[in-house]
Amino acid sequence: MASVEKYQWKDGTKRYRVWYRDTANKLHQKAGFKRKRDADDFVARLSVSVNDGTYVDPRKSRQLIGDLGRKWMDLKAVGWKESYQRTIKISWRVYVEPKWGNREIGSVTHDEVQQWVNGLSTGDDSWDGKPKSLSVVKRAYGILKDICEMAVDDKIIVQTPTRKIDMPLAGVKRKAVVLTPEQLLNLVEHCGDRGPFILTLGLTGLRWGEAAALTVSDLDFKKHRVNVDKSATWVGSEVALGTPKHGKSRKVPMPSAVEEALRPLVKGKRPGDLVFVDRRGEYMRPQSTAKNNRSWFAKALRDAGLPMMRAHDLRHTAVSIAVSSGADVKVVQRMVGHSYATTTLDTYSDVFDSDLDDVSGNVDKVMNEALHRTKK
Repeated sequence: MASVEKYQWKDGTKRYRVWYRDTANKLHQKAGFKRKRDADDFVARLSVSVNDGTYVDPRKSRQLIGDLGRKWMDLKAVGWKESYQRTIKISWRVYVEPKWGNREIGSVTHDEVQQWVNGLSTGDDSWDGKPKSLSVVKRAYGILKDICEMAVDDKIIVQTPTRKIDMPLAGVKRKAVVLTPEQLLNLVEHCGDRGPFILTLGLTGLRWGEAAALTVSDLDFKKHRVNVDKSATWVGSEVALGTPKHGKSRKVPMPSAVEEALRPLVKGKRPGDLVFVDRRGEYMRPQSTAKNNRSWFAKALRDAGLPMMRAHDLRHTAVSIAVSSGADVKVVQRMVGHSYATTTLDTYSDVFDSDLDDVSGNVDKVMNEALHRTKK
């Protein structure tokens, strides 16, 4: 399989060269060994890698990450939603390709990847010099990590340089704004003809895209249920209709307040017609409440005297109202469409924490009654 030969440079310096054939019987050479023992060690390691199936053709590791990245996206994009595809392509184009696109994958070191991750979080390695959020850093790193792992699986490199990379510490998590039932009704009133849409978000916990995609046939007024099996996502200026997050459909309770608000909206409509449309008859477009934004949702919040909040925070309001009405975590989990109850508890921990006071009060009541009985 391999042989070692001695050769000599023009200045008389002696070196050793290894000739070997790979698993496809192609001839290779590796020269420059100063000692025969080093060349023999290389042959021994080579024999082990061939026998255990870990041998990698060194020429393959010269492939550019840019080429491998485009191959990776073509393979993976089949199972991605359009909105996610767009997010990944932007991250690749802005953060990954400029740094790694022209690098041979076999030349990348662990230290370089760690420095890049650190640089993104501090702004030293970002295109605009501004520190990037943890989610942005994780997404960019995840792309490079997946490309390198694909290269390992395809025996392009022996091991990935992206293993054991430390992520930057997360910043302080933004606390969601939770409305009381009275505040929710006040907001609904200030939203005018868009009020039923906001009420639905605030009492059912639907995501914006899920509510925007509802059709008349999704409303079951007899069973008081809303069927959630699709979601509208804006990809640039276009709307892509896909499945809900995690790809799972669910049925959500429809409170009577929502039912009363929706009945007039669907009157005379066909089963496939949208329940909610904007003033141009199109899908309800997401609203921003960023500083100085003049969206109708931001205006309604100001007019109602409420703090600025994301429309997504209305899910927090829905959970809060459901929990205060007696719903347990499993019911809330199904309502908001989480795969696991632990996710629901982690996401809405502040809402469920308020129940601890009730638990404490109820335990005190039970123990006081028991103490009273024992004294009789």
